[in-house]
This record gives sequence, structure tokens and C-alpha cells, in this order.
Amino acid sequence: MIGALAAFLTLNYVRGVESDNAAKNQLVDVLIANGPIPTGTSADEAVATKTIIPAKRRRADLPANVITRSAEVSGQVSALELSGGEVLTTAMFVSPEERTGSNASVLDKGNVAMTVQVDTASGVADLIRVGDSVNIMARASILTAAAGAEGEAGAEAAEGLGTVDGSAWTTASPYVTVLQKVKVVAINNIIDAPKAAAAAEGAEGGDAPAPAQTANGLITVQLPPDQAQLLASVQSAGLYMTLNRPDYEPVPIPFITEFPTFSGQLGTTPYPTASKEAAGQ
Repeated sequence: MIGALAAFLTLNYVRGVESDNAAKNQLVDVLIANGPIPTGTSADEAVATKTIIPAKRRRADLPANVITRSAEVSGQVSALELSGGEVLTTAMFVSPEERTGSNASVLDKGNVAMTVQVDTASGVADLIRVGDSVNIMARASILTAAAGAEGEAGAEAAEGLGTVDGSAWTTASPYVTVLQKVKVVAINNIIDAPKAAAAAEGAEGGDAPAPAQTANGLITVQLPPDQAQLLASVQSAGLYMTLNRPDYEPVPIPFITEFPTFSGQLGTTPYPTASKEAAGQ
């Protein structure tokens, strides 16, 4: 009986050693440096030029955090100089921002970053987040002379519409939509999209609200250089932002100095589609 038990234990031990050896000798798919890779080299370019190639290595010989697929380093650059032959690990590659300390790579090609300052009301009550698109309006005081000249003709056309004692509704400080569908790339100095982080905090801490992102009123957008110049020219004109839906597409928004009858006076909704449905059109 004792001999049988000893034989059983010995057999299990031998099988365990064999299994462990088999695991160590198992060949694993990895990526290796097929030649010298200078610091800062794009991983995507290195894969395309076959400076990084797939290979197989024994599991027992592999370092920690080995890279097995090119997708794991897509968009990254080499953090150190490689001489060739190395098995690649995640420590060898970083994002361009981590290597250079620059945030410029968040910009789409052909654009520059520009920061504007808004208060809580004109910044949509801190609801704007990185990655959102906004429309930007400015008080049209810089257009007063031109608007005044056109206003006389506009008053005749608007006769009988929205009047008080025979005079057309007018505004002393009309706003004009300067830019539409402008991408927000940072809020204050935060460039990471905070929505996911806020959701994670809420999941961990219950219903904790997302922190205000525009506490300092600094919103950085990306624009082509000529449009950035235009925005800089109207920064002192009392900017207002509106938050767009993800599927928003720009539409013409006429500059208005004299108003027809307000929808509230007519007893209709400001939403054209809803007004037509209510009227049975």
C-alpha cells in the first residue's frame, strides 16, 4: 500500500516536471528588432519597412511585458535606441507626447491650437468636454457701421412684423456666428478626454458628478491658421459658445439686426420641425 502511494506521488511529480518543461519550451509569437532602431522611430513605420518583424521565441527566454502584436505599439515611438535582435517589450515604446513632452500631436494636420476665455454662462455652464464640437458667436459691435447701413432697408422689409408702436424689434448688441463645428482639444490644461474618467469615478463612487472642466474658463480649440486669426480678432467681442450634438453639421446662420415676430408672440415653438408636426404638416 505504501509502495503504491509512493509510486503514485513519484508519477505525479514527474508529470509536473514534464509539463513545466513543456511550457517553458513552448514557442511564443513575438516582435523583434530586425535592425538598428533609433530613438523616436515610429513603430508603424518600422513595421512597414520590416525593421520590426514577427518571430518565435521560447517562453522561458522571454522578458516581461513582451510585445506579441504590432497593434500593441501602433501610434507609438521607440523610447530608446535598439541595435537589432532585441525582443521588443512595452517599455521600449511610448506615445510621442511621453517622449517629447509636447501636446502638439493632438492636433489634426493643418490646424493650430488657440485658447479663448469664457465665463460659466458663455461656456455652456461647464458642460463642454475635450473632443466636443462647438459653435462660437461674437457680439457684432465691430460691424456696427455696416449693420446700421443695412438696417434701414431691413426696417422697411420688416414693417408690420414684430412691432411695438409701429417700430421693428431691434437689438443694440446683436451676435454673429463666427465659427461652426470647432473641435475642442483641451480645457484649461487638460488634453485627456475626461468623459471616460468621469464615468469611471462615478462607477467607483456612486453618483459623484463629473468635476467642472472650465473652472478657469480656458477652452483650447483647433483651427486652420487663418481661422485662428479671425477668432483672435473678435476675442474682445464677448464670445459665446454653443455645444453641438455629435451629428451636428454646419448650416447657414444669417446675421440678424432686426427681428420678425418672435415665435413666443405667435404661440409656436422655436423648433421648426416640431412646429410643422403640431400643425399637421
